[in-house]
Amino acid sequence: MAKNQSFGEKVGQEKKSSKNHIMLIRSGRSDKTGALRFNGEMVRIPEGKNADGLVKELLANKA
Repeated sequence: MAKNQSFGEKVGQEKKSSKNHIMLIRSGRSDKTGALRFNGEMVRIPEGKNADGLVKELLANKA
């Protein structure tokens, strides 16, 4: 019989219960043309933090 083994176990990685990165997208107006621009960045969520709380904190710091 075949073993019930996942790929993560084969390569020696532990399974993680939650995602630890989110894509934060900000919008703004261009200085020259006034066109709407979108800037995206990947943000790592620290251990023990909530994604919603982290986004609110980042947006409050940049404003």
